[in-house]
Amino acid sequence: MVCPGADGLTGTVTVAELLARTPTTRLVVLGSPAHEQPEPSAEILTSGHVRPEWRAGELVLPLVPAAGGRLAPFEVPDPTPCCADR
Repeated sequence: MVCPGADGLTGTVTVAELLARTPTTRLVVLGSPAHEQPEPSAEILTSGHVRPEWRAGELVLPLVPAAGGRLAPFEVPDPTPCCADR
């Protein structure tokens, strides 16, 4: 299931825009101290794919650092299948 409102999150959006347009309640940057929430002005490269996960009753979107000081969703739209080289 893709997050409601995610269809309008193409290209680059800010943390504030993502939180305003979706039911996502929290963003965490994997590998950051205590999974801190990024600044509202931080840019997220969505690749047209935003799918948060339920954690303790809230929708949380895990993010990873991306090129140019931006962030990107941890889950990519078309992951390489397991054992793709076989």
